Parts: sequence; structure tokens; C-alpha cells
Amino acid sequence: MRLRTLSFLSGISVLFLFWTPISFSTEPSDRGDIALGEKVYNEICFSCHGKEGDGRGPSYFNTKPFPQVFANPNYMSRFMDQYMFDVVKYGKLAVLKKATPSEFSKTSIPVAMPAFGDVLTDEQIQGLIQFEKNLAQGIANPWPSEEIKEIFMDACATCHGSQGKGNGDRVVMQPPPERFVSEIQPPPADYSNAKLMERFSDDYREALIKAGKIDTVDKLGFNTMNPYGEVLSDEEIWSVIKYIRKTFIEGKAKR
Repeated sequence: MRLRTLSFLSGISVLFLFWTPISFSTEPSDRGDIALGEKVYNEICFSCHGKEGDGRGPSYFNTKPFPQVFANPNYMSRFMDQYMFDVVKYGKLAVLKKATPSEFSKTSIPVAMPAFGDVLTDEQIQGLIQFEKNLAQGIANPWPSEEIKEIFMDACATCHGSQGKGNGDRVVMQPPPERFVSEIQPPPADYSNAKLMERFSDDYREALIKAGKIDTVDKLGFNTMNPYGEVLSDEEIWSVIKYIRKTFIEGKAKR
């Protein structure tokens, strides 16, 4: 089983190297009005994401995983504005499935996190989860075993990086914590980022590795972002994106 698994995962790693380059602009958009964005955010978004963008709004505990933490620039700076716009307008599931009329869905931008449930045992998945936890806690030697290290290097490092920093070869040729936009959307997790990783429960992490991003949202109910396209205009959505980027990611709101 182990040899077959590693062979299969090695094949995945090779395929990743030949992924078609993206054709969508990774430059942040300057669309929207920050005053309007602040107004909409404080009326609608704060209930989940919090007034300070800390992901701890009044209703945060009712979502799984917990809401995105915007006040986390080393991770949030990797998001494309167009991806964030599409998630707000169409909802997370539609964007992951590329079931939107947006130009974003027509590009070759890869969706993060495939399923590995058919090739990894539950024990191996638990080992990978333990590695994530150890890295977030700053443990000097986070590997629970040589087997888990070998599986991670074969299957996960292409996106998450050899040290779990979310900066694998398939992401972009810029290392964190420098500000950059990842070519993978949503960006691969940085396991060493405690603020990011505390959003995720063990059952969510296990579901994500087993079922992949789409089925974890679609079939298992881990969905924190529903569509707001019927509630907000495009101008309001772009304004919220601008407010989030200027206020929480760049930390310098401009009006």
C-alpha cells in the first residue's frame, strides 16, 4: 500500500509541474470606494469576520471552519482580488467548481487541494494533521515519522512548500512573508501560521485531505461563504474588497 501510494503521489507531483500557467492578472484591483466598502462591511461582513477582521464576529462560532481572518497579511496578501470578488458574489462552492460567469472561472488558475482519501490511509492522514499542528506550534522537528515526511514531500510540498510555508514551486516564485499573490486560488495553507491554522478543527482537516476542497464544501457541509450577489451590487462588492485589502491586509486605509 505504501509503495503504491508514494508512486501515485509522485505522479501527481509531476503533473503539477506541467500545469498551464495562469492567464489572469494577479495585480490587485483599485476598483471600488473604500468608504462604501467600510459601510457594507460593518453592516454585513462583520458578523462573521469581526469588526477588526479577526474572524471572530458575533456569529463566527456557527460556521465551520471558522471565518477567514482578514487581519492576517502574510496569508491574505496571496489572494487575487478577482477571486475574493467571485467568492462574495457567487459563493465559495460555485467558485471552486468554476460554475460562475466570471472571467476568473475561464482561466487555467488551479483550484487548491485535491482529494487524497483513495490513496492515503486514515493513519497517514492523521500523521499529516499532526505535522500541521507541530509546525503551527513551532516544534523544531515537526515530523511525526519518516513515512509522513516522505508522503508530504511527494504529495504536498509542491503546493505547501518543503517546510509547510505555503510557498511550493506551483504557487509563485516569491517566498513569504513578502507580499505576493499566489497563482493557486485559494492559496495553499501556511502550516506555520498559527493565526490561520486555528480556524481549522481536526475533523475539517481530515475531511479536506480525504475529500478535497470541493467535496468538503459541497458534500460535507464545511462552507463559510455563501453568495451575496443578490444582496450586494458589483460596486459594493468591489468596495468591500478594497476596504479589506487597504485596512486589514495593507494596514493603511485610504479615503
